[in-house]
Parts: sequence; C-alpha cells; structure tokens
Amino acid sequence: MYVSRVSRASTGIDPTTLLWRGGDHADAGTSAVPIVVGLHGYGADGTDIFDLTRHMPGAFRYVSVPAPHVQPEGGREWFPLRFADPATGEVAVDADALVGVENGANEAADAVLALLDGLGVFSSGTPVALLGYSQGGIVAMQALRHRPTAFAGALLLSGLVAVGTVAGDAELAQTRPPVFWGRGDTDTVIPALAVEHTAAWLEAHVNAEIYVEAGLAHAVSETELQLMAAFLERVLA
Repeated sequence: MYVSRVSRASTGIDPTTLLWRGGDHADAGTSAVPIVVGLHGYGADGTDIFDLTRHMPGAFRYVSVPAPHVQPEGGREWFPLRFADPATGEVAVDADALVGVENGANEAADAVLALLDGLGVFSSGTPVALLGYSQGGIVAMQALRHRPTAFAGALLLSGLVAVGTVAGDAELAQTRPPVFWGRGDTDTVIPALAVEHTAAWLEAHVNAEIYVEAGLAHAVSETELQLMAAFLERVLA
C-alpha cells in the first residue's frame, strides 16, 4: 500500500520567502561570514529548521529555504514522495519510487543552486554549508553532488542519499568533503535499504561523521544538536 502524487517540476524558489538569522538577502553575496543553508523536511515550511539554528554557533549566518511546492494540507514539499506505509510515513523503495526520488531530488537541487546563484552566495568565496532534514537532507546531498566544490560540508539529518549517479560523484570521491549523518535507530520513516545504500555511498564519496542514537525516531536530539554545532565550528572555521 502506498500514497502517490504526480511529480511536478520545480518552479523555482521565491527569495522573499527565505528566513534569515545573522544576515539577510542584501548581504548574501558580499558578507565574509560563513553561511549555513537549511532545507526542511516533507510537510514542514522552513520554520522548524529556522528554530533549530538557535542551537547552532552564533558566529555564522543561517538561511532557511522553504520548498517551492505547497501541499494541499498546508505544508510544503521539495518533490512528491511515495510511502510504503502511510500510517508510519515509511518512504517506499520500490523501483518506481526510487526513480521518483532521484528525479525529484535532481530538480529540487537545481532549484536550490539556482536560488543561491541568484543571491550571489558563492560570490564572496566565504564557506557555505548545507543542513538538510529528512526530505531536505536528500536535496542537500543532491546539491552537494551537483556542485562538489561549492560547499565546505553538509549535515544530513534523518535522511538518505538518492540512488543513481550524478556527474559530481567522481569528484566527491576524490575530494571527500566532510558530511555529518545523524539518525535514530528506531526511525520508521527511512527504510533499512535506504540506510544501507546511504551508508555505502557516504563511505565511498565523503569523509563521514556518523551518529546513530539508540531509541531516537525520526527526529533530532539534544545530543545531536551539540554534535552538529561542533561539526559546523570545524568545517566553517
């Protein structure tokens, strides 16, 4: 049993919907202060990632990016997902669902990169990190795969790496940027097959710092927040 919706191409991200801490769109391309780009999960709207940044180092800029697609229920999504079990929210991993995630992640990553290019985020040469939760983590990793040299590192929280090969994968395997992967061992949203694939992909392509918390479900813990803050201090210093 699964829930399905027809895929939609990304229509672009409205820069006026961004949520900023420690900076704004006016200094996006000129400030020398490192910046963390937050991408929220399926059904959220960006305020959750924005609130999470309160626990991150105050020396950096943070921008939370709302996904471009509004759901009928009121939340937002980067791309449609199919669910193997709507009751638990477990993501489907059949062949069609995996292709849908791959295509949707590519479209969403292109939209995020186009937004950052338009804001001039990469112009100053200041370090940029990605912070993605759940579906936003899929998009964050795909953006890293599309533009390996653009980011100082990435945080993947309760998420996964999409299947398939991206042009930047070979370069990532050589440069091996730092990636923090945090998850709970009782997370019923991310299937075991997706966890196995993600672990293998990270081992082959990046310098991964992996944290698995016993008893944690599809969420971010206090301990994880402390590790995330320390990770950002290291990669953005």
